[in-house]
Amino acid sequence: MHEQKISLKLLSLEHIPQESWKLLREGVNSVKSALHTPCLATVGEYGPSLRTVVLRYCDEEQRILACHTDFRSAKIREAEADPRASWLFYDPERKLQLRLAGQLSIHVDDDFADSRWRETTAMGRACYNTASGSGRHVSQPASAPGCISDEKEARMARSQFAVIACKIEFLDWLLLSAKGHRRAQFHWRADNQEASWVTP
Repeated sequence: MHEQKISLKLLSLEHIPQESWKLLREGVNSVKSALHTPCLATVGEYGPSLRTVVLRYCDEEQRILACHTDFRSAKIREAEADPRASWLFYDPERKLQLRLAGQLSIHVDDDFADSRWRETTAMGRACYNTASGSGRHVSQPASAPGCISDEKEARMARSQFAVIACKIEFLDWLLLSAKGHRRAQFHWRADNQEASWVTP
C-alpha cells in the first residue's frame, strides 16, 4: 500500500486520468475497494440530494460510470428532471479523493440494462422483487425480500430494475499528503481534454 501512495504522489498530470480510471475499475470489481461505494449526488426537491451507491460499471473509453437502482426511486425522478450529477469517492488508505461530474441517462428496457441485469446476482435481483418502491412510507421496517421463485416474480423484478449511467465531463483529483497536497482537474469538452494542476 505504501508503494501505491508513492506512485500516486509521482504521477504526472497526463497520467492521472488513466490511473483514476484504473482505480475506478477496481471499485467495480472488488467489494474491498474503498471506491466500491461512492456517494452520488443529484438535484432534488431540497437541493443537492446525496446517497451512497454501489459502483457497478466503469468504461474508461466512453467515460461512463453506472450504478443500479429501483426504477421507482427518487433518483430516477431527479435524473429525469435534471441530468446533472456528481460522484464522490474517497480512499482513506491512499488519502485520495476523486470528484467526478457529468450527465445522467436512465436505462430500463434496452441492451445496456439487459446486460447489467445478466450480471446481477440472485440476491441482487431479489432487491427489485418488492411491491413497494424505494423511499415509500411504510408502517414498519420491511423484511428482506425473498429470492425470486417463479417467472412472474422474475418479470416484476426486471421491470423495476434500472441502470443510471453517467457520462463523465469533469474530474477533480486530490491527493492528501503531509508533504504537500496535490490537486488536478480535467474537463472533457467534445473530444478535447483540458487538464491543469490547481491549488489544493
